Amino acid sequence: MKYINGKELLMFLEPPITRLSVFEAETVDAALIMCAEAFKKLETEFQVTIDFATFKYQLLKTMGEFLRACRENEHECLQQPRAHIAQERYEALAIDIAQWPKHLQKNNAENFFIIEYCLCYANILSRYLMDSGLPKEFSCRLANDAAIKLAQWCDENCVKKCAYECIRRSSSNGYCTLCSFMIQPMACPKKQEIPYARLQLEEDDLQCMRPENLTLGS
Repeated sequence: MKYINGKELLMFLEPPITRLSVFEAETVDAALIMCAEAFKKLETEFQVTIDFATFKYQLLKTMGEFLRACRENEHECLQQPRAHIAQERYEALAIDIAQWPKHLQKNNAENFFIIEYCLCYANILSRYLMDSGLPKEFSCRLANDAAIKLAQWCDENCVKKCAYECIRRSSSNGYCTLCSFMIQPMACPKKQEIPYARLQLEEDDLQCMRPENLTLGS
């Protein structure tokens, strides 16, 4: 990951870290990569200051709150990811399904979840841009485009490459998976770098997946 480190993830991700936590970390980092250069251009064009670090923390915090609400709602998409979604729920969010990537246009709970997640990101982004001094209409349009771009990223990585794994296995342990995606490894309980209790894990829950620690045939 380019813009998020292990300390920040441990600060914002609630234990235990699951595959849904991995989804949040990866998508937030992808969004930050898209925003980094765009923010610089916007600062020059509109003569404003957009605090990237504050936006990063706001994004991690608010997207985490969204996912927590999803986990705690027994009728939500994560419980039955392939279930049909009532058309009224799409209409309530003013979703124009034709705007979204082709795979996400299929009506089911996991696709609706991704779209709703991307719209939550757009809401955070538009508010932050307006708070930074950008015009409301411009901020909303830019944020809507950003939501579609994040959905395209999800389509390429979460759908085509991983077959919705983090959504379909949302409650599964994800700590070692998350560590394998980091430039610097996460703090490891086996190396006594962090207590098992803080992560709500047992020793048997950990199986290192970092490339440098994998051997042929393992």
